Amino acid sequence: MPEIAEPWTLGPVVVTGGTGHVGMAIARAFLAAGATTIAIGSNPQRTEAAGAELAAHGKAHVIAADISEPGNVPLVLDDIEQRFGTPAVLVNGAGINFHRLIRDLTSDEFDLIFKVNVKSMLFMSREACERMGRAQIRGRVVNITSGNYRYARPDAALYSASKAAMEMLTRGLALEYGHSGIAINAVAPGLVDRPGATDPAFLKVADYYRGQSANHVLATPEAVAGAVMFLSSAAAQAIAGDTIVIDGGFSAGRLDFPRRSS
Repeated sequence: MPEIAEPWTLGPVVVTGGTGHVGMAIARAFLAAGATTIAIGSNPQRTEAAGAELAAHGKAHVIAADISEPGNVPLVLDDIEQRFGTPAVLVNGAGINFHRLIRDLTSDEFDLIFKVNVKSMLFMSREACERMGRAQIRGRVVNITSGNYRYARPDAALYSASKAAMEMLTRGLALEYGHSGIAINAVAPGLVDRPGATDPAFLKVADYYRGQSANHVLATPEAVAGAVMFLSSAAAQAIAGDTIVIDGGFSAGRLDFPRRSS
């Protein structure tokens, strides 16, 4: 049986949100595999700093761009295609979150979170898949959603809704572009650990997640990157429209549910 090439050897890897702590871990994992990797961030200063760090790990490049504006998407991919070739792997990691009770939400906040979390993912995916199809690249798209798509919690209903939308669009994209050999899936992290974090609010939530997770651990950026690498690999060619949840078993059930047995 002929060996199947890893998709990231067929063209560059593009990671949106590639300058955040999870995005950087994903970019480093692809760089370690020898892939030409382009990290996209919206903040020029942060993007420049990320580029300096990632350059030490391999063939890394960074682009500062606002991909939540659909008109910017083909321009960014044109630039990438001209310099590095047609992307073979796209990881949609761009996203924002803020904590608001439903009664306090504004229309502008609603529009902003769906623009950044959902619209950027959809239009980046569509444009990248069209280009992969024309180039006959059997590529991969991996969307970073969140364990929050599986459950609601106070002050995060809008964020959870945006991630649920990403989940359904992942399935729709998988159905529409699978005929081109493009496998499209998602990775849904729970709370991601931040070693050295000192914010009391984060630490309180982290303790809760650990206490209510089956394995009593938090997701790590490296664990998320490992799942992304698997779904981007040749071994995942038969997986489409699916999601790997990395939350230590937090969403598996409720550990604090009162027991009836002794």
